[in-house]
Amino acid sequence: MLTLFLTIENESDKEFISGLYEQNYPIMKKKAYEITCDINVTDDIIHDAFVKLIDKIPILRSINCYKQTSYIVNTIKNTSIDHVRKRNTKADKQFMGEDNDIAELIVDTAMTVEEAYIIREDSENLGELMCKLSERDRDLLYNKYIFELSNKEISEVMDIPINNIRQYLVRARKRALNLLTSENGVNKSED
Repeated sequence: MLTLFLTIENESDKEFISGLYEQNYPIMKKKAYEITCDINVTDDIIHDAFVKLIDKIPILRSINCYKQTSYIVNTIKNTSIDHVRKRNTKADKQFMGEDNDIAELIVDTAMTVEEAYIIREDSENLGELMCKLSERDRDLLYNKYIFELSNKEISEVMDIPINNIRQYLVRARKRALNLLTSENGVNKSED
């Protein structure tokens, strides 16, 4: 970055730009990383952005510090987006020769028609089973496993003492299992 500041002839401008750099470096680095997801290029992007900002010193001096920060962040954002576009364009144009063809190595993870049907049928059966549970059991199970709430959050939502949540969940799961086994004609002793 020092070489960048050496290109500025006016000593006052050098101090002004270096002050902006030091003051805004953390937010610039964070913004560049947010967009590129590559820590290795963030400093290069900041450098490129400051090359653009050197021409804008009169504008930066005329606005207050909040607008300066916003201006700098927008410059970093646009420079980062340009970098990502260039990187993606370059990646799109890369050619993999026959020796480097990895398409054959990629595993097909798509479900077969049978697997999709079984999953849909199981989901329907589970939905019907849930309707047969009491409202409290259903709410407990939905909050815990669908909405992934913690016991404390369930306690607050359902207005149940937190000390009772764990036991209520155990009982709700047991009642659901009993319904499931009785519906499917499965004998628990066979499990």
